[in-house]
Amino acid sequence: MQALDRRRRLRPGERERAIVEEAARLFAEAGFGATTRELARRLGVTQALIYRYFPTKRALIERVFEGAFGAMRERRREPLSADRSVPLEDRLIRFYRGYLKRDGGVSMRLFVRAGLEGAPLARRWSTPLTEKVLKPVIGELRAAAGLTGFELRPLMRGERELTMMLHGAVMFLRIRKHVYGMPMPDDLGDILALQVRTYVPGALAEIARLHATPGEDTLTVRQLDARGRA
Repeated sequence: MQALDRRRRLRPGERERAIVEEAARLFAEAGFGATTRELARRLGVTQALIYRYFPTKRALIERVFEGAFGAMRERRREPLSADRSVPLEDRLIRFYRGYLKRDGGVSMRLFVRAGLEGAPLARRWSTPLTEKVLKPVIGELRAAAGLTGFELRPLMRGERELTMMLHGAVMFLRIRKHVYGMPMPDDLGDILALQVRTYVPGALAEIARLHATPGEDTLTVRQLDARGRA
């Protein structure tokens, strides 16, 4: 990024946004051990100015996470379509196309960095991921398989693992592209469609098997919430 333009006076919100965006790029490239001195050099400002907006480096990192993963909260307003006149495969493809378009390479690299460096970002996102992404998919798989709803049988651990297979495959497309730097098409939609159309028939068969399994084995137990409650 070019140095902040000193020829005009930036509004506080603009300057803060510029600091956060460049910090996100720096941490994605160099890890969270990168210094505010390096960030100031890249921005063409003093460290003192950065600390005027963010009193600690930890506060800056938290704001970077907030900015990079705000799209996750926005995605809550774009639920998986429940219009069952449209085939489930088509609805899943449309849903995950939006998922791939919204999140960029910087956020993906930050997410991987956070996991490698012990930041609790993945754990923080686990419950919203289940409630806003995985559970709606499970609900539609249940409906397509002619199974009961959550009001009669709560979410099972095996169902969450089943939907994580698809979600993980979609996320790995982004990892291959933005973290590994592998040659991938700009539009990942065709690969996504291949994944979904391969996934759905097996998922329908497996979710039916899970519901037919008696007892409390490791897959049919109720999925616990973030506090470990059933």
